Amino acid sequence: MEGFVAANILIDALKRTGPQLDTERLVDALESTRNLDLGLGVPLNFGRSDHQASHKIWGTALDEAGRFQPVELE
Repeated sequence: MEGFVAANILIDALKRTGPQLDTERLVDALESTRNLDLGLGVPLNFGRSDHQASHKIWGTALDEAGRFQPVELE
């Protein structure tokens, strides 16, 4: 799940960076991410001093059929 979240955050930032991609523009795009909705039920946010995006942990387990099932960790 963490890989899905990280990849989608990066994709969003790359789209907002535009065709003139460089490190500073990408960092600026990431740090200006506000209320990004990836369908997780929690909006994701970044800032210059907060690179965590979310402090929620999503647990998953495989059921008997090999499908991922959510596990409530709270």
